[in-house]
Amino acid sequence: MIPALIALLLLALPAAAQPAKPGEAPPGKPVAPPSAEAQGPRDIIIRNRSDSVLRALFAIEPGQRGPGRDRLGAEVIPSGRDYPLRLGPGPCRIELRAVFEDGGSETRAVDACTVREVVFDDRDARALEIVNNTDFDLRELYLSRPGATGPDRLGALVVPANDSLRIRLRGERGCAFEARAVFQGAAREESQRVDICASPRIVFGDASIPLRELPVVNRSPRVLVQIQASAGTEWGPDRLGVNVLRPGQGFLLRIRTAECRVRLRALFDDLRTEEREGVDVCAPQEVVFGAPRRVTLTHAHGRALRALYLSAVEEDDWGPDRLAGAPLAPGQSREFEMAGGCRADIRVVFDNGNAEELREVDICARPAITIRPGWTVE
Repeated sequence: MIPALIALLLLALPAAAQPAKPGEAPPGKPVAPPSAEAQGPRDIIIRNRSDSVLRALFAIEPGQRGPGRDRLGAEVIPSGRDYPLRLGPGPCRIELRAVFEDGGSETRAVDACTVREVVFDDRDARALEIVNNTDFDLRELYLSRPGATGPDRLGALVVPANDSLRIRLRGERGCAFEARAVFQGAAREESQRVDICASPRIVFGDASIPLRELPVVNRSPRVLVQIQASAGTEWGPDRLGVNVLRPGQGFLLRIRTAECRVRLRALFDDLRTEEREGVDVCAPQEVVFGAPRRVTLTHAHGRALRALYLSAVEEDDWGPDRLAGAPLAPGQSREFEMAGGCRADIRVVFDNGNAEELREVDICARPAITIRPGWTVE
């Protein structure tokens, strides 16, 4: 019995001492599956050889939701410049998405563990001219297909009023789009169907409508923050945009209109407004906002005036007594100034305490007013 057991043990020893084959685990220990992604340092030089500034860069890893954070942070990569992208340890297979200042983007699948540089250029981009024949800045441009709006193709760029801009269209192979433009103040939008293969040019507005120019000056002691102009019933957006007019400053207002007469409205930083009606833009003269309005009042009533109040219709109260304790006798005239627009309210108080009011009188059209019996209903 014992010799038989010894023989069995001797037969088993070579098998137990036999080393495991390469790739195999020792008996009784499972083999771990190889990692789908190697880990290692991932340093890549990003070379911008496009004609546009590269303003955002995203490194998208497998299974990641969304593009994640912008790897450039507050930096950008100007045209012709390089940027060292240090990703740190992580998966090798990633997608690099570059977003350019012209609104386009490019995505590249790379092996970040072996690739040491990635070049972004314009070889897969198409030039597209955007023409803005309106008098509002074009802020956003969308080229969409049914069911897909897509990104703003202008990005951080703006197509100024009555100007044009060439952009690069990236990541698109098709020709037919619906072009939608959003203008300054988002007050108006225009849409049209375009074929950019037939004509790499998108035009908004009508160049046949005359472009009028009108100098505007702020003569008030306040800051003028908005100017609106219209040949119709709607005022439309602010024509100053991000600009303001400080006291004494001027501005060349441009408006496309077939009409010669337009309406203007100015808004100051204290929320007061002034309006001008029937301004002739075909024979333009300087339009002044904020200059004091002068009106001459002649007293032809039977009783002396002991107080007189003159204020713009936008004012909430009458303001101070313009006579300031110096009564206006019958037959006398006196000139007064009023800040603001043309429309004024007038209140007079007689020496017996009776009062009369004339509301919303246009002192630009009537710079001389006679106070007589029944003058308030003239």
